[in-house]
Amino acid sequence: MKFRMKWIKKLLVWMVCFCFSMMSLLPILWSVLTSFKKYIETQIFPPKILPDQFSLHNYAELFKGSSSIVKPLLSSLEVAVITTVIVLLIAIPAAYSMSRFRTKRTHDIQMWVIGMRMAPAVAVLVPYYIIYSRIGLVNNKGGLIVLYVLSNVTFAVWLLSVFFDGVSKEIEEAAMVDGLGHWGTLLRIVIPLAMNSILIIAAFVFIFSWNELIYAMNLCGQQTQTLPVILSTYASDVSVQYQMMTATQVIQIIPVALITLLIQKNILTGLSFGAVKG
Repeated sequence: MKFRMKWIKKLLVWMVCFCFSMMSLLPILWSVLTSFKKYIETQIFPPKILPDQFSLHNYAELFKGSSSIVKPLLSSLEVAVITTVIVLLIAIPAAYSMSRFRTKRTHDIQMWVIGMRMAPAVAVLVPYYIIYSRIGLVNNKGGLIVLYVLSNVTFAVWLLSVFFDGVSKEIEEAAMVDGLGHWGTLLRIVIPLAMNSILIIAAFVFIFSWNELIYAMNLCGQQTQTLPVILSTYASDVSVQYQMMTATQVIQIIPVALITLLIQKNILTGLSFGAVKG
């Protein structure tokens, strides 16, 4: 009887997990199938699940002529990678100092830091646009990178400080007794121990920058458009090109999926790292 109840509970857990997984995967599966359809097949009702004939025509169109997405794709990749590197260079020492050199105002600083992240992009878009127009940063990838760094560094500092709290201070003290200073301890002890968490933060920052639309749509021109901006151009007052939109979506998902696969072994360890304090 106990074995049967245990088996039933396990089955129910698997069924619930399967349902939630399908809820997450079905939109992606639908996008993949739609990306192989012709335009006319995307306009009929009721919609057809499978295309009449699987074809790579939509993907070929994305890389042909003046409408090619190669340049926006490279722009998105460049902006996301540079943003991630800069955010980590700023956030790691800032989070370490916040974790180790605590004052009476440390908690208030942490709340202020994460509070800056809570402001929606549309709330600060107009001031940023006015400032950028006056200093010549509109239609400039450097200006976009600055905004992405400002948007993500607060999130990275706040979360990394929690992760660094999980590193045993006794290990650092032993390293300092052996002659390492604070920078040496950070580089040679803390960062290697918290590497799983740092990789997760890097992945989040990359994904946020890769998918960002509001700033990119309003501050980028034809020469600096990112992939999400191109994705939004397939919808107009006349029609919506679902087949091109979903093909672009699939391409946009690929880097995120690859990053997730590469760090999947680090995710559980990294997310639980700050929960155990030394």
